[in-house]
Amino acid sequence: MKILSPVASFLISILFLSQVSFAQKEIPPEFCISSEEFKLYNLVNEYRKSQKLPVIQLSKSLSYVAKVHIKDLIMNKPDTANCSFHSWSDKGAWKACCFRKENKDKYCVLTKPKELTNYPGIAHEIIFWESREASAEKAIKQWKETAVARFMLTNFKEWEKCSWNAMGVGVEAGFAVLWLGEEPDVEKETKVCGEETVIIAEQRPAPSANEEIVVSSNTGRYYLIYGSMNSLKEAKTMVAKYNKEGFTKVKIIAKDNKYRISLSDYPSKEMAAQGKKELPAKYKDAWIMPF
Repeated sequence: MKILSPVASFLISILFLSQVSFAQKEIPPEFCISSEEFKLYNLVNEYRKSQKLPVIQLSKSLSYVAKVHIKDLIMNKPDTANCSFHSWSDKGAWKACCFRKENKDKYCVLTKPKELTNYPGIAHEIIFWESREASAEKAIKQWKETAVARFMLTNFKEWEKCSWNAMGVGVEAGFAVLWLGEEPDVEKETKVCGEETVIIAEQRPAPSANEEIVVSSNTGRYYLIYGSMNSLKEAKTMVAKYNKEGFTKVKIIAKDNKYRISLSDYPSKEMAAQGKKELPAKYKDAWIMPF
């Protein structure tokens, strides 16, 4: 295997960023993700599957954004003074962004995929960094142990209403970067560098209204139950009521000739218990049901 010198790598990085500057919306045709980046993508989905969550499709656009951001962090170091790793310099085909924790307007980060690619929506970023070479295993380990990242990966708490349909990955030097978006990517094929492997994003059929609401077979999830009805018609009336009260994930659990109302559901008993604690006081009698 040929190993490039630091100088050669630096020159390639300059060439990479100069191409970005002149072709803002175009992803270079030779773009690919490394085997380590593909590994990170798979590790994230393995973790989600262990939590009984659906896999996320690989996004060429978001992976490109991840890799561009890493180059910017390495070369231009926008993370200075009060600016975090989510910041972007003023040395590329994007709007400069000094991101602070107290930022009320987070769009300087969220819209980077739109600035750099034809990705149709906003996306959210998770970053791992250490002084040594980053790896997929070290990144996923830290993210699973860090509440903010773990909640984002598992659609918990403030991320509960999100449905991730695109994932971008980048790993280089001490950085591992992950982008998650709700909109499917318009780019459907992503190459793995040095291999003939091409990852094709699958088109998921939209579920019917009944499939979204009624659960009649075991899912392995934990449901917060609040109320039981004798008929499906009564249960659907209650679903509409709770939707108006702000519950967006209400389901009907059809079991033993009963139609129980679930305010929300979670991949683990611990997460369901935490979700129950955060319910408004009027729903304190809700109980956890595995199904």
